[in-house]
Amino acid sequence: MTMDDYFYNGELMKCYEAAKQVTDENEKALADKYIELLEEYGFASYPKTTLVVETQQAERADESYPESDTVVEIRAIKDETEFSKRIKELENVATTGTPNEKAHSFFTQGELFLFAHQYNESVHCFRQAVKENPNKALYWGITGQTMHRFGWMPFDALGFLEQAINLDPKNARWKWNKALVLIQLAKDLQMAPFMANAAITLEESLAVCGEHQRSLKDAIQNTIDNMDSYVFS
Repeated sequence: MTMDDYFYNGELMKCYEAAKQVTDENEKALADKYIELLEEYGFASYPKTTLVVETQQAERADESYPESDTVVEIRAIKDETEFSKRIKELENVATTGTPNEKAHSFFTQGELFLFAHQYNESVHCFRQAVKENPNKALYWGITGQTMHRFGWMPFDALGFLEQAINLDPKNARWKWNKALVLIQLAKDLQMAPFMANAAITLEESLAVCGEHQRSLKDAIQNTIDNMDSYVFS
């Protein structure tokens, strides 16, 4: 695949890496443009996955993950003193724990901020979770999804969703979110290749969506059904 192919398919890290390998003078100008654009969005400093084998948990029927159970437990606490104590414990783990413990603490804090509609803080925590454990697709995916939903630039969101899909290729939610960002780019930039790749990604998402993921399957199908409403000028 070419740099353009990667770019229009939302595989921005692959585009960035391909651009850095270009030596042909005829392609150098384009490669430099891609490098400049993607470095503006921090692609040069993305956390790198390691050789550690990470179990990627499947999304459950209620759209949650096992990693979210701590959030449910904390939100169920009615006593204000007990709630504050648990939050302090979370913050302490984020500074003194192992990398995995820190990552889980930041993920939990991120979800709590999400429920509190504090989206900047939420994204900050999710990104810290990625930094502490870059091998877990959930951390990458929830970062990209939150970015897309709450006003970050599409290239920011795509970068994180790409890494989530690389780590967990059969996760329908991250593919669906990637398609939504590609649709946004197609509308914003009036570039048809984004829409064509969004359609392919939606079909891939539907194909790997589990039978228990009924609400997600309906959402993907609804996006597919409404593709024709996106008309280019």
